[in-house]
Amino acid sequence: MAQQLVHGIDFSGNEKMWRRGCGRSNVWIATAEWDANNLALVALRRVQELPGKDHPFARLVHLLANSDYLAAAIDAPFALPALHMPKGGLPALLKAVLAFETENRPFAKAEQLVRYAESIKPKEENKPMRTTENVWRQLRVNVRSTLWGRDKREPRGGAAFATACLTLLANAKRPVWPWAKAGPGLLVEAFPAAQLRCWGLPHDGYDGNETKRDEILEGIKERINLPETFRSKCRSSADALDAVLCLFAAVAAVSGVAPCEDSGSWKREGWIAVHPL
Repeated sequence: MAQQLVHGIDFSGNEKMWRRGCGRSNVWIATAEWDANNLALVALRRVQELPGKDHPFARLVHLLANSDYLAAAIDAPFALPALHMPKGGLPALLKAVLAFETENRPFAKAEQLVRYAESIKPKEENKPMRTTENVWRQLRVNVRSTLWGRDKREPRGGAAFATACLTLLANAKRPVWPWAKAGPGLLVEAFPAAQLRCWGLPHDGYDGNETKRDEILEGIKERINLPETFRSKCRSSADALDAVLCLFAAVAAVSGVAPCEDSGSWKREGWIAVHPL
């Protein structure tokens, strides 16, 4: 097969990380060329480095909506727990999110998503989980609830990530895995900690630990061609490393090797893609 582009995106629900002048943004985009035998990183940049003069969030929307690529995997939740999903499924959820008041932000505050979900069914617990999140929680991977955290009190909560990501999906208008199985432009939910756990590599605490990041980079060196310039960025930034790790979810989804449980819950609430090999 000919080489095709795939993207890996380390995400944020914190509106400040998306601002034009944010020099410490934790939103990174990794771009790689992939064919059946090789994955080679060709770009690794913060969202503010994407071409264009629009708001950086709009630039990422443009990249996903209009450019030529096979798949893009994003480290953020793509749906809500089944009890809180609308009857129309993901399309209805995306339509609802587009109607949220953004208050001159690129996406709405987390509390709007929580209110919407509770209008469908009140929360029975503080941090409701999707089936796919429970799978990784049982394996002792730290997961976020898509309905935990209201913007002012917990900007890093899963609800903030979900609100921002759902806004991105709604505007990109591309096919979404696992509801769709192929691209071009297939959008895939990734979770770097789960990917690392799957491979038996350090999956927590590597944000502030360069030694662990070195161990991870050593563990993936046979899986991706990583030029030294990009390797250095990954050693310096766990967010840059996470963007690279997301690439494997994109490849797994389009190559049909991403495990997806067969109980049917994914049809309602999506699934996290990991590469098993």
